[in-house]
Amino acid sequence: MTRSGSSHRWAVFAFVAAAVYCASVFAAVYRHNQTVLAKADFAEITGGGFIYNYRIADIRSGITVGLVKPLPPGTRLLAEFEDPAGGTIELEQTVTAAKRNYKFETPSLTDVAADREYLAVLTVIDGTTGAEIERHQTSLKSSVAPRSMPSRPLTIGPGYHRNPDTNSLQDG
Repeated sequence: MTRSGSSHRWAVFAFVAAAVYCASVFAAVYRHNQTVLAKADFAEITGGGFIYNYRIADIRSGITVGLVKPLPPGTRLLAEFEDPAGGTIELEQTVTAAKRNYKFETPSLTDVAADREYLAVLTVIDGTTGAEIERHQTSLKSSVAPRSMPSRPLTIGPGYHRNPDTNSLQDG
């Protein structure tokens, strides 16, 4: 046997050993990921807070939701926000196969108090049976007092033109 034939066998052996090693590592990681995914929630609240738009004198609150694992199309996401003026605000979206992230934003809010926590609840609802699949909640806290908001919009229109009604605010 020649020396080049022996090195060729070692190369083949090394290649096969590396392939077997890589396949076994891939299988172990895949099994681990499947175990973790099986225990994971379907959705999670990934962010949230209060949204202040000083230009148009508007305060809203909102949350963002990310899907951790696939949900069947037709599943509904229901977001409930504590309304500072009293009661709750409910917003709903239907899950689609094309989206993994969802945004829920309330209409304009009044009576928001600074440094007070407001509850936001996300409920995942089965689209067929209407049964609750899971529920998550978070607290939203405003650090800005609403009295710092202008009483009227500072700008108007799509071009953010100066609101002529605000001239009296600056003079007084």
